[in-house]
Order: sequence, then C-alpha cells, then structure tokens
Amino acid sequence: MSKKVFETLEKWGIKNYKIIDKQAVKEITLGASILATGGGGDPEIGLLWAYKVLDEGKTVVMIDPMDIPDDILVASPACLGAPVVLTEKPPSYDVLNNAIRKLEQYWGKKLGATIPIECGGVNSTVAYAAAGEFEVPVIDVDGMNRAFPELQMTSWVTNGVNASPTVSCDDRGNVTVIDTGDDNKMAENIARRAAMAYGGISWIATYPMTGKQVKEASILNSQSIAWELGKAVYRAREKHLDPVKEMLDSLKATRNVTGMKVFKGKIVDISREFGGESTKGFSLGRIKMDGLDEYKGSVAEIDFQNEWLVLRIDGKIRCLPPDLIAIVDSETGEPIRTDIMKYGYRGSIILIPAHERMRTPKGIQLFGPGYFGYDMDYVPVEELNKEVAK
Repeated sequence: MSKKVFETLEKWGIKNYKIIDKQAVKEITLGASILATGGGGDPEIGLLWAYKVLDEGKTVVMIDPMDIPDDILVASPACLGAPVVLTEKPPSYDVLNNAIRKLEQYWGKKLGATIPIECGGVNSTVAYAAAGEFEVPVIDVDGMNRAFPELQMTSWVTNGVNASPTVSCDDRGNVTVIDTGDDNKMAENIARRAAMAYGGISWIATYPMTGKQVKEASILNSQSIAWELGKAVYRAREKHLDPVKEMLDSLKATRNVTGMKVFKGKIVDISREFGGESTKGFSLGRIKMDGLDEYKGSVAEIDFQNEWLVLRIDGKIRCLPPDLIAIVDSETGEPIRTDIMKYGYRGSIILIPAHERMRTPKGIQLFGPGYFGYDMDYVPVEELNKEVAK
C-alpha cells in the first residue's frame, strides 16, 4: 500500500476518502462508458491500466473536490484522437507517465492530484491509473460529465480555465508542448494535428489548474455519478432487472434528472466518413436503426463525431448537443460505441439532460449544435421529448 498518498491526505486534513479497488474501477468504468455517449475510447485499455497499478500494490484514493487545498496543482491525463485508432493500437503504459512528467517540468510544480477530463471509457480510468502511479489522489470531478470530441469542450473553459499548457506524447517518445494561452481552440487544433502526426492517437497531460479552480469550474462529484450508474447496471444483471430502468433510476437519484428511453431497434445502415481519422482526427458518420417491438415501423438516425451528437426519429429532432445520447444493449446495459458498432447490433436509445454547467450560454456556443455545423438552435432534450418525459 502506498504511504505517500495517505501522508498527503493527512497534511491536507482530509479524513473522508474512498479507496478505489478493482470492483470499484470496474463499476466506474462501466458507468463512465455509458455517459461517454458512444465515445471516450476503449474502456478495456483504461481498466487494464488501473488493474496493473493496483496489482503492483499501489493505492488509488478518491476525494471530494471541496476538501482539497486551493493552491495545489491538478491536471488531467487523457488520450486524444480517433477512438477506432486507439482500439487498433493500444499504448504502452509509460507514455502517459511521460506526459505528466513533462507537464510538471514545464509548469515547475509537482502534481498534487489527477482529474478525469471526461466521463469516457478510457479517459476516466486513466486518471485513476495515473493517480496510483504518482501516489496522488484522484478528485471526484471531471470537465463534462459526458465525452466530447474536442479538447476545449469543457466546463473548465466555459468558466475561464485554459487547456494550456498541454503536453502531447506518443509511445515512441515524441513530445509536443502546446501553450496557446487562452486560445483553447488553437490548443485543440495543435493537439489534434500532433495526434494525427503520431498516427491517429496521442496521450496528453492537460488542463493544469489550481484546487480553487477545480471547485469553481468542474462538474462536481461526476465520478460518483458514474460509479452509481455502473453499480446499477451490475445490480440489474445480477438480479435480472431491466438495466435501462435501473440506469434511469440511478441518474434520478444522483443527479435528480429525468432520463428517458426513446427507441429500441437494430442498426441497419452505417455511413462512415472514410479517412476522417487521418484527415480530421475524428471518426465521423451517421447510423440508421430500424425500430423493434413497440418501436417497429419507426426509424432512428444518429450523427456522430467520435461521440453520438444528434438524434432524429422519423425525421424529427429528438436530441441535440450537449445533451447525452447513449445506445445500450437492452439485455445487459452494455454501451454500444461508435468505434465498435456493426450492422445488426440491437439496443435501446436513452437520452440524458446535460449537466447544468454544460448548458450555460457559453457552453451552448462552444459545444451546442451550431458549433458542429447544424443550422438550428439548441433546445433542451426535455422540451424535445415532452411526451416521453412525463
């Protein structure tokens, strides 16, 4: 067991914390993968990374954001690039550690804690693995409470925290330091191009910020939301309950939001923009699903850019970013991702209102439908689905 992390907690006066063991990592990974809206990378990579850290006897501890000192350095370790490339090309475990060390050197201060950049299959869990490696706690927050395709699409940016400096690495030892000040879109552009030059995927240490900024700008307790969601699905599997209902009940309990099931069907068409991974650094396209059971005769279409973005059912808009779209296996609750989907996959579509810190006017400007090229105003998912949400 690591002593250093507990010495740090004692120094900070923190007595309440959660030990993250393998079961916890597994539950958090599943919950985060559902909230990842089809993206966020292959969860198996982050899961195995965290297991390795725990198997080496290191300790992973999660703490509440309101307990941390205001002046510590906090940052996000993550991967950036096209999920399908990540699936084909898993990294060596040391590449993320290298990114963090380079960020510490550039910033001139040691890392005090890690924060997941998003709720994503891999990008949640690698923050836990890195916390164990560096013997620091992981904080119960992230910057989205979902996954998004671009670096600047966070509650941190909408609240004045910058992604710069960001350190981008690959597993051949290449390092790119990106410092664009408050131009976060430029940081994304450079980071994306670095990932493409590396072969489609990069590993980054990003969003260095103080403890005070973590409290003011993050999606607070987002990891606990994902954890409870994962527990709900495993409970449903064990007790043969409806996993979709258990998910929606969990979100109501943890976030007091009304999620909704709006479709059940199978994938009958996939239109991918071939080469998007190498020319734009994203997986892009649209899928079509034919309805099953009570939805027979209806057709759902979903656009994606790494993550599911826009849902139409029978030609009518039913969900716009930043609200969440998840497709899950109706029997197991396992999320269906954009990088692994295939013809014939069957699932239920559930919609979840975005966190209130993602729905601010600046948030809608930075990651609403207009940013993704849709000529339409943002309408909350509850308004678009009034009949279902009752």
